[in-house]
Amino acid sequence: MISLIEDAIIDRIKAASDADPGLGYKLANVESYGGEFDDDLAKVVRKFPAVWVTFAGCRASTKMSTAGGKWKTQATFVTLCGARNVRGERATRQGLTVAGQIKEVGVYQILKDVGLLLAGSDLGLAITPLKPGAIRTLFNTKHNSQGVAVFAREWHCDFIETQPRVPIDLDDPDWMSLGIEYYLPGVVEAVAGDVVALE
Repeated sequence: MISLIEDAIIDRIKAASDADPGLGYKLANVESYGGEFDDDLAKVVRKFPAVWVTFAGCRASTKMSTAGGKWKTQATFVTLCGARNVRGERATRQGLTVAGQIKEVGVYQILKDVGLLLAGSDLGLAITPLKPGAIRTLFNTKHNSQGVAVFAREWHCDFIETQPRVPIDLDDPDWMSLGIEYYLPGVVEAVAGDVVALE
């Protein structure tokens, strides 16, 4: 599910960037984050304006059934939005708009547009709608006389992990009883249960 969510976020942003009219500007790069900022910053800056997507981790899962077959997992993903501008840091953040048209996209605009694309969306997957989280600055500096800015935004969602059921061998002498739980549609907890003694 983690890879499906990450790929779906990338696909949604790419589709908006490639559409006509779409975002009103073209992103040079939309992909999964692979440690690009650990490399030479000059190489990375050439890919701006850009958005990278990465999985940030999960909180401890919560058991949803007494049998332990279903777990609710809270996952966090991060979008890294980057822009550059020869006019300096302020232009890198705010961009340049002329007569209502984006001439030079700033990182604030990219953050806003990614937010509109993702907030409240389930991406067509079995997850809770994406919830926007914290925004933090990764870079907001000058590099080779041009402004460079990268901001990261968290996205939170829940999904259900289901453990595969192990086939029951009723002839196994170790099986003494069988527990059965009954559920109603839309109800998470079992409403009744039985224990059947195996003889």
